[in-house]
Amino acid sequence: MSSKSIDETVLQEKLFETKAKRSIAEKPAALHRNAAWVDEDDEEVVVDLETSRLKKLRKTQEETHVSGGVFQERLKKQFKSGRSAAAWADLDAIDAKKTNHNEDSEEEEDIFAGSTNLLGTGQGDVLPPITLDVLRMKDANIQSPSNSVVQSTQFHANGQLLLTAGLDKTLRLFQIDGKQNPKIESIYLKDLPISCAKFSNDGKRAIMTGARPYFYVYDIEGGNVNRIPRVGARKEKRWLSFESSNDHLAMLGDDGVISLLSERSNEWIGSLKMNGSVRSVAFCPDERYLMSTGSDGEIYQWDLRMKKCVYRVADEGSLGSGAIATSNDGKYLAVGADSGVVNIYDPSTIRHGVAPKPTKSMMQLTTAVTSLKFNGDSQILSMVTKETKDTLKMVHLPSCTVFANWPTSKTPLNYVSCVDFSPSSGYFAIGNARGRVLLYRLTHYAST
Repeated sequence: MSSKSIDETVLQEKLFETKAKRSIAEKPAALHRNAAWVDEDDEEVVVDLETSRLKKLRKTQEETHVSGGVFQERLKKQFKSGRSAAAWADLDAIDAKKTNHNEDSEEEEDIFAGSTNLLGTGQGDVLPPITLDVLRMKDANIQSPSNSVVQSTQFHANGQLLLTAGLDKTLRLFQIDGKQNPKIESIYLKDLPISCAKFSNDGKRAIMTGARPYFYVYDIEGGNVNRIPRVGARKEKRWLSFESSNDHLAMLGDDGVISLLSERSNEWIGSLKMNGSVRSVAFCPDERYLMSTGSDGEIYQWDLRMKKCVYRVADEGSLGSGAIATSNDGKYLAVGADSGVVNIYDPSTIRHGVAPKPTKSMMQLTTAVTSLKFNGDSQILSMVTKETKDTLKMVHLPSCTVFANWPTSKTPLNYVSCVDFSPSSGYFAIGNARGRVLLYRLTHYAST
């Protein structure tokens, strides 16, 4: 071996030796955590281990009492044996996770797939226009797709439960976690193809209507299904749609009649009558007023205590309207026409006898608007027509601009029949004609 090779070998060994020593020196020592408080009297305490709750801490059958210090040590050992169940409280693991947060891209992808609230900036933040950050999740009803068009889908107030219903006469409940979305319950109604289903506002019941003069109420806690045989003295043969508030059910009937029922007892308490046919209604945020629209292309506001019309005005440019929605903050009223135009109004500017001017007219849809939905913080409006395939638009508020990046031409929407946002707006569900409920994660918002 040449002298040059020997020198190189020696240099290489020194380099690796130095690097190894540096690596060992730089490795952080395990952090020692001191107890926040120590009670010196613990050693004087005597603990009785013969109680049924503490028998598992005994070392032998004859052992009946131990000192406070020994008792403490055995409790610690028992806790560590089941540590995985309380990983959220493992401070060392949390510190390690923080250290490695930017080093493992695959772990970051798992976080995205799990739809944890680490993604969201939280409700109350300003949503930027133009681009909407969206992640595709597993279908909400992947474990039990519908055998017909999904007529209704809605999130429970807790944000973790989702219902789906359709003409296959089945109500399904799913637990939404973004990963498996397990099915919780399935209710089959042999005599009711379901056209509309919603949770009651207290979340304890699910109400289902269809092409029948009666409707059903499912008691989620008790597991009972009750049939409500009629709506007052009304003669309707079908109840295809309704809306609910804390106090009322507003059932859409024939000849422009909106029947009001008690949300708690399902008893009929009055009716409202508009011109033409009623196609859509929405409660105002204070629930004192109800908005409605229909075939005459007009907007109605009803005082629910007086059971009378407060105002009736024309929806600009509409010869018939099929959808109406109010935002939770009371700043927006959206009305969708048969022409596909969606007018967005400031409700405070609408007065009786004066034709209101829209804040913005959205022209992106070209066939009849069938669904409008505001998200929880009123920064997004979803616009849908079920008459044209792959047609759904998301509008940013208050700019009234359509998000350009989503949905795209490759988004598998099919014919969209219904949509809903989770209470935090972290999830967006889309029911379609193929019996699927597509689930998307809006990463600007917390998942729960």
